[in-house]
Amino acid sequence: MSDDDRSEQQHVSNIAAFAEREGLALSMVFVEKRWQRTLALNALMAYCQGHGIRHVIVPTSEHLNQLPVLADVSKEALEQDIGGQVWIVASMEKPSSYPPTVAKNGGDK
Repeated sequence: MSDDDRSEQQHVSNIAAFAEREGLALSMVFVEKRWQRTLALNALMAYCQGHGIRHVIVPTSEHLNQLPVLADVSKEALEQDIGGQVWIVASMEKPSSYPPTVAKNGGDK
């Protein structure tokens, strides 16, 4: 198993644990495999719209985009498209390259 696979499994475990703590049900996991692509984000938006999903959990803001400004734009666009909330669950094990938005006490927007 590669480090990328282990990292991906850890992110999924963290998301599942967060969803359970917040009373959310984990429905689907989308993973972008190619750097600087938005295929997974676009598929996520379409899936959420098609299934009435209004809450999305991502491990860190960087998982929306590597550039902080574009991560914020992606988060806002996703929230608007699904009519709901994007929860950012930052792992406290290792720091991100920029300060993430951490969901606490019901999340933040």
